[in-house]
Amino acid sequence: MTESKRDLRSKFIGALLGTAVGDALGAPLEGWSSERITRVYGDAGRLALVEGRYSDDTEQMIGVAESLLIIKGFDGADMARTLVQNMNPKRGYGPGSRAAFERLRAGERWDEAAQHLFGGMGSYGNGAAMRIAPIGLLYHDNPKKLREVAYRSSQITHTHELGKEGAALQAFAIALAVRNEREEMQPQLEAFVQQDVFKQKLRRMERLLRTEASSGEVIAELGNGMAAFDSVPTAIYSFLRFEDFEHSVDFAIRLGGDTDTIGAMTGAICGAYYGAQAIPSDWLAQLEDGEKGKRYIQRLAEELFDITVKKEL
Repeated sequence: MTESKRDLRSKFIGALLGTAVGDALGAPLEGWSSERITRVYGDAGRLALVEGRYSDDTEQMIGVAESLLIIKGFDGADMARTLVQNMNPKRGYGPGSRAAFERLRAGERWDEAAQHLFGGMGSYGNGAAMRIAPIGLLYHDNPKKLREVAYRSSQITHTHELGKEGAALQAFAIALAVRNEREEMQPQLEAFVQQDVFKQKLRRMERLLRTEASSGEVIAELGNGMAAFDSVPTAIYSFLRFEDFEHSVDFAIRLGGDTDTIGAMTGAICGAYYGAQAIPSDWLAQLEDGEKGKRYIQRLAEELFDITVKKEL
């Protein structure tokens, strides 16, 4: 294997394991304020990964990867079926996703079940973005296809345009990270995104990066909530602000709010850029390793890499 292919393989593994590590690190603090996290853990050093148990964020990411591998691409019915089969309610699924999966289990079409939720408007939460890493990897060299698949995979649970756009934005950030396009990431993302609320957040991000904003400013300007537009830009900002996996993910989670998902999304981008070797060994050591634990997640990443390499031949 050439050095460039070894690097790409490490990036694929890093993105999926980075999702799980960021998720597991943030899950115990979900819903905490930034101030509470600082009071309990202080503002020096970094957070410790104690439990190592991931949430529905990673479980759904695993389902996305499994379906892509079975089909060698996207099939909505298969992905919906895989997500439903994998669902473990003890992983902390949100009410919107649970309702969509119940409708799917009852026999509704994969692309119609979620349309009835939230008064027919659909969800603009970050549930589609948090699981999107495998799509960002598989289509990292094809932005048009990436957007199409990101939107269609979101349709399973999130039919609002802002929920879909958040997933596409997160997937493209991962793709740019895989391609080592960090320096031009912010303007490329701004050119890629179509919804104005995301464009505005990305413009604010540029200013916040120049001034090394406080946590309070980042929360006020970008958000730390469950809406896609209050979390995806925050994850991208956390990646761009620092020069390593550890500081970016630690910073993202210390913002509080939807800590598991923002941690997962930040971990995915960081892992896609720095590679698996950049994930702190003590965090990785604590990550659960059961039936679908870290070794299984690594295998999924390696198989996604194999598909990509064969596609390039």
